[in-house]
Amino acid sequence: MKSRHMISLALSGLLLATSPLMAGEKIELDYTYTGDTGVSLSSMMGGPLGINSFTDQRAIENKHDIKRAQQGDVTLSQPPTEIIQQAFHEAFVSADAQLGDADTPLTLSGKLLEMEIVESADGTEVLIRCELSLNNQGRNAWQSVVFSRVAADGQDLSATITQGLDRLVNELFLDDYFLMELGIF
Repeated sequence: MKSRHMISLALSGLLLATSPLMAGEKIELDYTYTGDTGVSLSSMMGGPLGINSFTDQRAIENKHDIKRAQQGDVTLSQPPTEIIQQAFHEAFVSADAQLGDADTPLTLSGKLLEMEIVESADGTEVLIRCELSLNNQGRNAWQSVVFSRVAADGQDLSATITQGLDRLVNELFLDDYFLMELGIF
């Protein structure tokens, strides 16, 4: 009887000790946009631009998680929507855009549709997909889905996610229709 009790305690201790590994990897992502948008928005028409809070449309229980098949989800220290919104905000600052608050007539809104880590024969990839909308005085002036896919190439996961965020932001600034709505062309 005593040995069963000891075995039960040992197994319970083992389960408690390994449960954080089953919960998924935790990542502290300290993201700052350091890229170059390739565009100057200093002469943007209709500004200042407000960047609204981004929403999370993913079908995932913990909104801090990034889905990773076969290895358990990755948990970020802050919600990916906040990090993505920050990435776009920093990119607009980098492009010399005049920024205002969310109540300005010109606003950018975003929805996170997908963010996942995919393991394949080619290695690890990070996928990010967002729907972005530009509203000008209450009308939808522009809407599109921007997509980013980057390979890890031996980097740690944090660096790969950062690279994915940079690529996502750069995809927006490559959209001629978006830039036309800002009066850049």
